[in-house]
Amino acid sequence: MDTTDSSASLTHETLIVHGRDDQVIPLSNSLRLLELIDRSQLHVFGRCGHWVQIEYSIRFNSLIAEFLSE
Repeated sequence: MDTTDSSASLTHETLIVHGRDDQVIPLSNSLRLLELIDRSQLHVFGRCGHWVQIEYSIRFNSLIAEFLSE
């Protein structure tokens, strides 16, 4: 199955998290996921690399908790 097909078929609320300065995965990948997944939202952490959950652990955990509580 093509990744595009499988991503577009997601029906759940989806949170996409990305570090703006990620040198491993380009931000364009997350922007593409945002386009493909109808019920998605994207949060981009500024001045942050690939390890959002480590570099901004408190803000990341708050964001996840808020998303899950909705």
